[in-house]
Amino acid sequence: MSLEYMRDLNDEQKLAVTTVDGPLLVLSGAGTGKTRVLTSRVAHILYNGLARPWEILALTFTNKAANEMRFRVATYSEIAHLCGDLWMGTFHSICLRLLRANYVAAGLRRDFLIYGEDDQRAVLKRVITNLGLDTKEYNPSDWVDRISNIKDKGVFEFEKLSLSPIAQKILNAYNEELHNLGAIDFGDIILFVLKMFSDNSEILHKYQNQFKYIMVDEFQDSNAAQMNLLKMLTKDTQNPNICCVGDDDQSIYSWRGAEIRNILEFEQTYPGAKIIRLETNYRSTGNILGAANSLIRNNMGRLGKDLRVAPGIESGEPVYIMTLPSDWDEARFVSDAILRNANNNFSSFAVLIRAGSLSRTFEEEFTSRNIPYKLVGATKFYDRAEIRDAIAYIRLLVYPFDDISFERIISKPRRGFGDGAIAKLHEIKKPLMDALKIAKLTSKQSVAAEEFLAAFDFDWKNTTPKDAVQTLLEKSGYLKMWRESKDVDAEERIEHIRELVNGVVAKYDSLPAFLEHAALMMTDDNDNEVDGKNLVSIMTIHAAKGLEFDTVFLPAWEDGIFPNEKTTQEGELEEERRLAYVAITRARIRAIITNAMVRTVFGQRLYQKPSRFIGEIDKQFANVNGNYYERRTLNTTYKPKPQKIESVIGKMVLHSEMGSGVVIGENGNILTVAFKNRGIKNVARDFLKFV
Repeated sequence: MSLEYMRDLNDEQKLAVTTVDGPLLVLSGAGTGKTRVLTSRVAHILYNGLARPWEILALTFTNKAANEMRFRVATYSEIAHLCGDLWMGTFHSICLRLLRANYVAAGLRRDFLIYGEDDQRAVLKRVITNLGLDTKEYNPSDWVDRISNIKDKGVFEFEKLSLSPIAQKILNAYNEELHNLGAIDFGDIILFVLKMFSDNSEILHKYQNQFKYIMVDEFQDSNAAQMNLLKMLTKDTQNPNICCVGDDDQSIYSWRGAEIRNILEFEQTYPGAKIIRLETNYRSTGNILGAANSLIRNNMGRLGKDLRVAPGIESGEPVYIMTLPSDWDEARFVSDAILRNANNNFSSFAVLIRAGSLSRTFEEEFTSRNIPYKLVGATKFYDRAEIRDAIAYIRLLVYPFDDISFERIISKPRRGFGDGAIAKLHEIKKPLMDALKIAKLTSKQSVAAEEFLAAFDFDWKNTTPKDAVQTLLEKSGYLKMWRESKDVDAEERIEHIRELVNGVVAKYDSLPAFLEHAALMMTDDNDNEVDGKNLVSIMTIHAAKGLEFDTVFLPAWEDGIFPNEKTTQEGELEEERRLAYVAITRARIRAIITNAMVRTVFGQRLYQKPSRFIGEIDKQFANVNGNYYERRTLNTTYKPKPQKIESVIGKMVLHSEMGSGVVIGENGNILTVAFKNRGIKNVARDFLKFV
């Protein structure tokens, strides 16, 4: 009998699924089916009775990935009835589950809060001010990132990190204030588990014995704290059954704490570990894979593998590499290509950029040409101010001691409580909700305080979560504030709140359960959601990881932009090259790399050099500066209609003595040219050759 979970797996995938004894590193290249391998491996362990559901720990980096894995495992008919209490989720959701179950040992109150970045900023602003420091010099937003980086190192004895005296003072005061508020931040979720395991060997041994099989997705993205957690859970096991799946060639998140050495040093961490390479790519054509392979081979810090095309997929079109006169020509070129090949299927195209600032020319050109597009990752749902306001209201309803939420919403709508009034409430040395009940207020403030407190005074515990939130937002006047607002986006904000109440809160049995979900979503790393609408996607390459499109445009491949000048100076060229590799491998059918000879950067027109990455691509897989519209291998719908050239401004020219340049002005037969080596000159058209 053919097992459903083993069906259609290739030989290397089957080997990864059935190798269940001892440490295993699965090097899974782009498009090689790693999620299928992970879910099939879980099914194989359950089907063969090697472990019960709660004895399997599967860790991911996004809620979306965890939900997809959970769904796929449940679809395998052989083991659907065995999928009960699988410990499957993000590092943070699993650690939060551990903390909730062991809050006393972790040194936390039972109903501890989880603070996101907005809350952290508010706490840090208060802490920095109380320390007598200037918040302009010690920007709270900067310190949110700095503290996050400190905690991601996985060291809970901060004095061992050689911090500066001022950093140590701010960090200590911040952590003390969190404790006083009954809260932890996102970085604390793993850190508190590490400390709990370190201080309580009995609890550590309990979970070491419970988790017989540990699996980790996207292992190349793990940071030091996450690696320390894995080491703790496996340190007393002779031959731990830990399987980490990842791709060292797609490690692109060092800026948020990911450490590529975790995957590169896996064999040193787990002696005797096996390595299985998944190299059959089911996404892209042969030329796309050949170009990506030739590029990434220039990296020294890698374990090594080569993607190969899956059976039945052809070499396809070459990777097109086009040099254009200017950034606006680049945007027009991309627009022309989309319009001539879209066939009303705009969602099959993506423009992947190195930095968000590069989107402007494409946004303007797409708008003027009526090309529907979406700027992916601009504002996530849980990052919207009105959603965070609504969640603050809910949090204060469930946790009346939450002073940070109180301060966020007391003036939404305005109630006459400014900074001075809030400071007086703090002097009472009670949670602000309690202080509001006994504070000496003006008559106007007293009326507002009674109305505010009354909004929270109802039996929400015996009301459905959806109805409780609707009641709260109505009684508090928050929804009324937006209904009466003159802001152009007020109606859109109300729609977002309605979606929160009816589409999200309504799914939960209790408000605390919803708040737990919201806290994780507000700090989820997954920012690459693409809806099903028929739109061209414009996004950063970082946001595109994990996605795929038929046609991918890769603009601004120019030294200083890509590779990025700052990262190159800081010795991170290999990570930039990995980012280029990720970009190319997003394409299924067609990858088009472009660079401009002149680009406007911060208001200045600058001459640009093609990216060194272009030179590293093996040209047997590429078509460089050819008239790619007319190649027989390309869909004929790409061939443009002849167009009358109205102006030569922006065109590239050559002069026999002054070399190459770009036309920046014209007056009849006299052209103004910005020459690369000779500056700006007026030259008769007859002495110039257009290229």
